[in-house]
Amino acid sequence: MFDPDFCEKQCPICTRARNGNPVARFLQTIERIVTFGGCPWGRARQQKYGVPPHKPLPPETTKNS
Repeated sequence: MFDPDFCEKQCPICTRARNGNPVARFLQTIERIVTFGGCPWGRARQQKYGVPPHKPLPPETTKNS
């Protein structure tokens, strides 16, 4: 139902936060606190890849995608 690849490639907050945008990082931190772990797409990404939404994927994971 919630696509982890949306968080990885299309989410306007998560993709900018992973690229280092301080405003997006701040918004994402607030979102993770308020929702106890982040949005459903971020949680799906963490479940699939084992990496929280605010951290980039390790290099070996991106090769296998």
